[in-house]
Amino acid sequence: MDGDSRASVILRQLTLQESMDIAAGRRPPAGWADDFPQRGDVAATRYTSSRADTERLAWSASWLIVANGLVAGTIGFKGAPRNGELEIGYGVVPSMQRRGAAANALAQLLDVVKDDGLSITATTATWNIASQRVVEKAGFTRVERRMTDDDGEVIVWRREGRRREDRGS
Repeated sequence: MDGDSRASVILRQLTLQESMDIAAGRRPPAGWADDFPQRGDVAATRYTSSRADTERLAWSASWLIVANGLVAGTIGFKGAPRNGELEIGYGVVPSMQRRGAAANALAQLLDVVKDDGLSITATTATWNIASQRVVEKAGFTRVERRMTDDDGEVIVWRREGRRREDRGS
C-alpha cells in the first residue's frame, strides 16, 4: 500500500488477555501490523480494565486502532474525568502512519464524549509534528510546554468541551 492510501479505521476495545499479551511481548499469529506494539502501546495496557462499558467507551479501557484490518496502534482515555477534564493518549505504528489512522481514531474517540461538556487534553512530543497536526485538526489548542522523563520537551494541548444544550440549534 502506498503512502497516499487512506486507512479504513475501526476501534476495538483491548481485551484483558490482549493487554496481558502485549505487556508480556506475546503476539498472535496474524492480525497485527508487523511493528505493533510500540512502547506507547505497551504503556496503554496499564489503562485496561477487566470491566467493559457496553454503553459507551469505558474510561478505564484502551482501544485498538484497527487500520485496514490490522491492529496498528492504541488510543484511549487515561482514566475517568477529573474536574471536568479527560486526558487521552494514542499512537499508530510507523508502518501505518501518514494514512489518517490517528486522526480517524481520535475523531471516533472524541465523538463519544462530544456532548458531555468535558475538556480533553493530549500531550505530544515537540519533535512529533504529525501528532501535533492530528490534534490541531481535531480542534485542540496549545496550552503549555513542559519537560518529561519519557519524551523530553512536550506540548500540552486542550480542547474545550461543550454540552449539547450549549450548541444551539
